[in-house]
Amino acid sequence: MKKTNNKGFSLVELIIVIAIMAILIGVLAPQYIKYVEKSRVSADKDLLDSVYNALTTAAGDPDISTGTILGSGSYTFTSFSGNGSDVDFSSVVLDTLGQGLSGSGASVEGKLKSKIAKEAGSNVISISVDANGNYTVYTGQQNDSSSGITVGAGAN
Repeated sequence: MKKTNNKGFSLVELIIVIAIMAILIGVLAPQYIKYVEKSRVSADKDLLDSVYNALTTAAGDPDISTGTILGSGSYTFTSFSGNGSDVDFSSVVLDTLGQGLSGSGASVEGKLKSKIAKEAGSNVISISVDANGNYTVYTGQQNDSSSGITVGAGAN
């Protein structure tokens, strides 16, 4: 009886396995990319919600002088900077977000990761205050889910 000494796979078998793997990767990669972007948008929405909650908490704080609370209008979060005072509106908002009393809004904006936020213009968080003092926090286009993320009183 003749013994064969076949150890391993043939070249054809290896090429077939590689071809199957390439097809699977080609089908699954776009779905994975969509999933990753969706999770980044969700993380950005959570960050904007944290900013909104910090704004409403600071606005309701009786120790803050009313002269430092945002009036009706539009603002960018980059302009927020703590001056070390625990009664300054910007400082209280940044401290609530874990940036300390001498933090800056730019360090919070740097945490935005989604493609929507980056296309909006270098990760800019915008704040809109209506006549009743209600806050809307957004990045990108306000109330447009395809090109912006909006949370707060003015969100759809």
